[in-house]
Amino acid sequence: MKRLLIGFFPVLLLLGCIASTPDATAWPAETVTTEALAQSPESRMMSVWVFFTLAADENMTPVPAARLIPETDSPAVRVRQTLGELLKGPTDAEKAAGLTSWFSAETADTLVDVTGNNHEYTLAFTGLTTLIPNASTSAGSRMLLSQLNSTVFQFDFVDSVNCTLEGNCDDFWQWLQRDCHIVTRAEWETG
Repeated sequence: MKRLLIGFFPVLLLLGCIASTPDATAWPAETVTTEALAQSPESRMMSVWVFFTLAADENMTPVPAARLIPETDSPAVRVRQTLGELLKGPTDAEKAAGLTSWFSAETADTLVDVTGNNHEYTLAFTGLTTLIPNASTSAGSRMLLSQLNSTVFQFDFVDSVNCTLEGNCDDFWQWLQRDCHIVTRAEWETG
């Protein structure tokens, strides 16, 4: 019993640090600031969240992880930069803490374009089907979509998201064994 409690303690500790809404204590800034600042040390930076999944969580609840991106007034650029951070996947420290994702260094450059119009955003991806083919399983697609949608809908200016592969909505959703549709904030909030 003692061995079980000792093995379970890091998970409990990690869960204790995770809030339902992101806060500054969710993940130590040191795990992300050096890498983000190295990209553009002279720029002003802003904090955003990317969402991964705690491997031990059967419900696949999205977990926030802090990232820094160059400050911008453009909503579409902010969404694109934040998704760029998500697509890099969890850091080594986050993986060690139990976070998991389909996204990794291999998927870092798969976002081709982000366009926005009246709070409606279209995301154009490329190559995801060959880089993460197992995301098409029921649990796999649920994890991928929860991380992607949680990351995008953190911005109150986003009301809906249209995900595409090479510009085609059908291709994106068929890859995940679902029908093409635009995800609305209301749909995301009701889970």
